[in-house]
Amino acid sequence: MSVRPWPAPALLDGAMGTELERRGARMDAPLWSAHALVEAPEVVRAIHLDYLRAGAQVITTNTFRTHARNLAAGGRAHEAAALTERAVRLAREARDLFAADDAAAAAEVRIAGSISPLEDCFRPQDSPGVQSGPEHRAMAETLAAAGCDLLLVETMGRVDEAVAAVSAAAGLGLPVWLAVVCRGDGRMLAGESLAELVAALRALSVQALLVNCTDLAYLATAIPALVDAAGQTDMLLGTYPHTGRAEAGGFVTHAVTAEVFAAEVARLARTTRLQLVGSCCGSTPAWTEALAEALYPEEGSRQAARAALASLVPRRARVG
Repeated sequence: MSVRPWPAPALLDGAMGTELERRGARMDAPLWSAHALVEAPEVVRAIHLDYLRAGAQVITTNTFRTHARNLAAGGRAHEAAALTERAVRLAREARDLFAADDAAAAAEVRIAGSISPLEDCFRPQDSPGVQSGPEHRAMAETLAAAGCDLLLVETMGRVDEAVAAVSAAAGLGLPVWLAVVCRGDGRMLAGESLAELVAALRALSVQALLVNCTDLAYLATAIPALVDAAGQTDMLLGTYPHTGRAEAGGFVTHAVTAEVFAAEVARLARTTRLQLVGSCCGSTPAWTEALAEALYPEEGSRQAARAALASLVPRRARVG
């Protein structure tokens, strides 16, 4: 595998939706995390700031449910652009507030604009597939205009919608990252292999490819499959798994402690040379802090990782 030299993995943030719920924000269907943009924007901003204080070098906008299609079910389709812009503004405000704590670190923080599947991310059979392009383009254009530093197409479960979303995010002057959900056999939720995904992406510009919202136990299969699929590409590779596990009778949100989670993700990062790591559903700033401690035992390694990321992802000029 041909990968770019990387001093240590850059650290992504953790969950937004489950953290909003933990802090008492409204999270009912169909708007889910988008409710907080209307009713509790200060909580969204505070979560971003807490992840930065815990060591995150990338924070992701609360736009997982601000596609017009998602908002339409709650009668707010006409607010899609405004709520997406608000979500980006809250992330940028959190970065500005963090600058009061650590101006050097804040200068190298990057904001990822989240572009989610148009339907339930765990029901890939409901995806509109290749027809999703125009809706993803509208989201990508709004995120770019609002001032994101990169576009993160995330939690994709099938190849055709992932490719449609990445294609829609192209040409806007921002790096594009793609994160997909894997099963225990290392394939995407719809059953396609990561090799099929990489082949379908070949004509597109994707800076990073990650596995996200996946059971920690599945990474032992999924990450080697990711590395093998990436082959001789120069994509950055990474993961931000969730903290839970499906068990008989339900889903356990925190299957392991933050420390155990961080140790395993850090071990995978070292042994497979991942460049981007973080955490997904169920995690809190404590998970991010644990990851920082596990990833950066050597003096200066945190700063080196931050600088490497900043050099690849330019910071957008202030907008508005």
